[in-house]
Amino acid sequence: MESNSSQLAELEGKLSKVTLELTSHKIELHKTRGYLQCILQNARDLIFATDAEGVVISYSKGGEKVLGYPLEEVLGRSIGSFARDPDVFSPVIATCHKDGSSVVHDVAFRHMEGKTVYCNVSLMSLTNREGQRVGTVGICQDITRRKKLQEDLIQLDRLAEIGRIAAGVAHEINNPVAVIKEAAGWVKEVVADAEGLNPDDRKELEESIKKISAQTRRCRNITHKLLGFARESAPTKTEFDVHEVLEDTIDFLKSELKYTTIKVARNFAKGPLSVNSDSRLLEQVFVNIFTNAIHALGEKGAENGRIEIQTHKRNSDVEIKIEDNAGGIPEKDQEKIFELFYTTKPPGKGTGLGLPICRNIVRNLGGDITLESTVDVGTAFNIRIPVS
Repeated sequence: MESNSSQLAELEGKLSKVTLELTSHKIELHKTRGYLQCILQNARDLIFATDAEGVVISYSKGGEKVLGYPLEEVLGRSIGSFARDPDVFSPVIATCHKDGSSVVHDVAFRHMEGKTVYCNVSLMSLTNREGQRVGTVGICQDITRRKKLQEDLIQLDRLAEIGRIAAGVAHEINNPVAVIKEAAGWVKEVVADAEGLNPDDRKELEESIKKISAQTRRCRNITHKLLGFARESAPTKTEFDVHEVLEDTIDFLKSELKYTTIKVARNFAKGPLSVNSDSRLLEQVFVNIFTNAIHALGEKGAENGRIEIQTHKRNSDVEIKIEDNAGGIPEKDQEKIFELFYTTKPPGKGTGLGLPICRNIVRNLGGDITLESTVDVGTAFNIRIPVS
């Protein structure tokens, strides 16, 4: 009996010790789980965990921001179902199962709103003490903005290269245009000195020479404006009439307006509106806003397209308002319209650089630029420039 009591006491002691250890492990496990849950709640990246079958069992708060889906819509689903192309994502999972981990760049996921989100994906296979795979952990870093920036910089480089080529072409065109002009002048003298020409033939030749001379002057004017607009130069403040810069802008964009029904209305203040600023930079602002208005009116497709320019002198400022009657800009886009690389134009039609650069130019000149827009009514840009 004493022996059995001794053994029972010993077993009770061991059981008590195991119970204490188990309680300690439970407390530690609870702390670890809470710590991991804290990480998932505060991580900005998409962090997920799946079971051995690839079903999501854990999902970070950052994942809700990256993909837009709340936790309850993700749990129980395969992570591959959120990929834009599940067939492309499947080999990534297979590589992780085979090698224990895998890293893939630029994986396209589908956001809840339908847009594409690009992520750098790092996967790690989870195994238990027996070496059996029990699940997968993935960390996905949202690189959509970075990828868009890279694409926009490539597009910007292309545009810059096109500008350099255009400047070179303009230089090359000037040479044959100069030859044509000289030849037209020589032909004019020959016709004037020619004897035996009947009056009708002489008049027809003189009219043709006038047309040739006028068109060569037009070509030279276009190439000079193109070179002047593209030429890099440091900001230089001079005194000029804002109305003249606006007229030069309209003249510069005649080719854009030629095959449209858009009417340009001028509602200028009386007399010249002189400012001491940089006319070249201000012209760049006007060209960008006019081009955007022409594009918007073209997209609308209306036959009564109209761009109105208003100028005013208010105290020590000059105000220029450029307004169109296109479809307007939705309120949700108005807040982002001056953000770098943000554009409402379709791919290949815009870089999202024009308006941010315009605002930067105007502010550097001491002024400001604001937007007023109403959907189905139109858009107006208000530019304020100090007189001096």
